[in-house]
This record gives sequence, C-alpha cells and structure tokens, in this order.
Amino acid sequence: MKSSLTAIAILFLGLGSALAREPLPIDSLWKSPEFRRAFTGAYGTDGRIEPGINTAERAVLDTVASEMRANDRPGAIAALTGSALTTDSAALLFSLGSLYFEDGRLDEAVDHLEKALVAYPNFRDAHRNLAVVLVQQAKFNEAEPHLIRAMELGARDGLTLGLLGYVHASRGRHQAALQAYRLAQLTMPTEVQWKLGEAHALLALDDPRASASIYTELLPLRPADGGLWMNQADAYLQIGDPVNAAANLEFARRLGKLDPAETISLGHLYLNEAMLPDALGCYREAIAATTPAPFAKAIDAVEALSRFQYWTEARALAETIAGTDAYASQVKATPEMTPPAAAELSRFERTRALIELETGDATAGAALVEALIQRNPLDAEALILLARFRAQANQLSEAEMLLEQAARHPEHEVTAWRTLGEIRVRAADYAGARIALQRALDLEPDPRLADYLEAVSRLAPAER
Repeated sequence: MKSSLTAIAILFLGLGSALAREPLPIDSLWKSPEFRRAFTGAYGTDGRIEPGINTAERAVLDTVASEMRANDRPGAIAALTGSALTTDSAALLFSLGSLYFEDGRLDEAVDHLEKALVAYPNFRDAHRNLAVVLVQQAKFNEAEPHLIRAMELGARDGLTLGLLGYVHASRGRHQAALQAYRLAQLTMPTEVQWKLGEAHALLALDDPRASASIYTELLPLRPADGGLWMNQADAYLQIGDPVNAAANLEFARRLGKLDPAETISLGHLYLNEAMLPDALGCYREAIAATTPAPFAKAIDAVEALSRFQYWTEARALAETIAGTDAYASQVKATPEMTPPAAAELSRFERTRALIELETGDATAGAALVEALIQRNPLDAEALILLARFRAQANQLSEAEMLLEQAARHPEHEVTAWRTLGEIRVRAADYAGARIALQRALDLEPDPRLADYLEAVSRLAPAER
C-alpha cells in the first residue's frame, strides 16, 4: 500500500527552507542602469556631506567627464592618476576609487575611497561607494558601518538602503532586511534585486504566500533565472503546495540549473505524488551525472523508494549505486573511513538488507546485516533488522535477544520494543506482545499503537 509521505518528502529536500538559504546573489545589480546612476551621482552641492571643488580640481574632473563620454574609462583613470592634485583631493580620490570599481579593480577602489574619507570624513557618497565595493567583496561586516554612516549623513537613496537590506539578510536579520528592501524600492522601484530581497525576507519571516506572489510577478521578467524558480519552490513548500513546488523545480531542471542533489529532491516530490517514472528519472539522472549527487543523497533516493514499498525499483537503484565508479570506493568499507562515511555506508547496507528482507534473498540480506554488526556491535538499527530476519526464519529466541540488546539504546528503544511486540503477535504470544507494546507506548504515546495494543489485549483476555 502506497501511503502519502509529504512530510518525509519535504524532510528529504536538499533545498531546505529559505531560512537555510543564503540571500540571493546581487551580481546582476552592478550592471543595472539604476545602480550606475546612483553610484556615479553628482556631488559638490552640499558642503556638509561633500567636499568643495576648486577650479583646478574641476578642470581635472571636466577631463574625466570628457573621457567617460567617449567611453574611455582607462583614459579617465589616467587623467586622475596623472594629476598631482589627486593625492590630497577627496573629490578626485573618490572619483578614482569609483572608476577603479567600475574597472573591476576592487582592492584599488577600496584604497582610494578610504583615502577620500581620510581627507573628508563626512563624505557621504564615499561612505556609500566604499560599502558597495566591500559588499561585492562579501566583506559585509566592514560594509555595514559605512552604510549606516551614509544614512546618518542623510542618505535615503535606494542603493544605500537596498545594500543595507542585503547586509542585514546575510547576517540573518530578516525583519530589518525587509524594511530596508521596501524603503529601497521607493526610489529604485524598478530594481529587481530589491524585490528579490523582499521575497527572500518574507520567506524567512514565515510569510510564504507574500513571497510566492513576488516571485510570480518577477518570473515573467526573468524566466531563465533558475534561482527564482527554486526560491518560489521553497515558498510553495512552506505553503504546503508540493505540486507547484515540483513544477517550479522541473522548470529549473530543464534550464539546467538543478544540481544532482536538488534533482534527487525533485524526485522525492514526484514520488510523493505517485509519479514513479518521473521520480526514477530524477534519481537516475542525479546518480549518473558527471559530478553525481553526494552518496548520502543517493541513499535517500533508495530509502524513499523503500518507504513507498517500491521494492523492485529500490533494489535496481541500489545496484546501480553500488556499481557506479563514483560510489564504488564509498561502498567498499575500509578501516580508513571517517565516521560520517562509515555511517552512510551502514545506512546504505541496512537499506539494501531491508529490501532483501521484504522481497529478495533473506539469507543474503541477513549476511549484509551480520557484516554490519561485526563491524559495529552497537549498531541498534542493524540489530533490529537482523532480529526481523531471525523471526522470519522462525528463530524467535535469537530475535528476542537481539531486540532486547537494541532496546538498550535510548534513541531506538521504542522501535525495538514495538518490533518485539509485533514478532510475538505473529507467534501468537499475545501476553508477551502486550508487555512489549505497552513498554513502547509508555516511552512514546501513539494513538495508532494504543489501538493496536487494545486489539492485542482482546486476544489474551485471561492475561488482563
């Protein structure tokens, strides 16, 4: 029987929620016409926040402007570096630093903008432009005080506010980020980056419907942006709409934007909607990729098929994983394996053994589990699984001993007692089953288990 596993499917998602995502990259911002206008804005009109310009400095700047009108940035930079005035002029240092930024020479841009601030500490646009460069270098801690200082000096432009929102988001301050992004849109209403930031902040603040609505507005403008499709998929998952989430991820997949781990996550969503061929297509694609999905994600795919009781498909996928060069070294246990790698290998082999228990060669499955226990006698999950093999072979005493041993591990105690109860029911030992099931129920209340225990108790009336 195939049961709905929405919660499991979402748990498997490598996408995670927006809370786990980084703020959207802002690389495209630097090419925006609105950014260029804000970054290269005029100055010299307010002596409180901008240095005055004397006649000689203005002549140099006129030359710079002439070169820039001719699209000759190297010529503009040469005009500034060739002037003796630049060394001590806040205005010229600011212009040179800003041109270095446009030319991609970020370290030189920082150096000259910092010198401009030494020459004129209250130079508002120098604080703002320095912050821009530092943000592009991902130096958010260094950028933030310059953005705040620019605002203290009266900056209310969209660039300053939007970058402050981005810095807030990068440091997990999503409410502050939301406010900054919304204010930024007042003066830069067509800047997509601030709308994206607002959507990201809303998702982080548990307002996925509002976030999804913004992505719906933006996607027609940027339909080839896989990041938008994936972020809206996050919003749909938070809303509880896995169908639309899967559709979004499929768009991203067709754009070539899903990595193998995310492709496996899409497979889980398809599996949850009983779309087995589509799920298998995702799993196989991710495992056969040039850089395949991590071993842990590949195991997730086999486990998902097993949970839905697609045993034949699970077996085939497990065999594919075991035979793929990319995974072969991980499938072979070695003494040099790190604890995490050893744990993943054990998980894989337990899953393969479970498949054998349900549909295949019980002897082969038991051998897999025995090898696991030989390597790690404290593997409670393997002990429980081996007990099921022993019970299937009618070796009930050994099965009970294995389950009692597994029950010594607190995190597996409930499963061990419950499994023991089920084995005793199949052996018609209803009184013993009732004891084991009651212990499981005492440890972890479960209405379904309580109903099962009541039914078992009716079969042993004399033991009440």
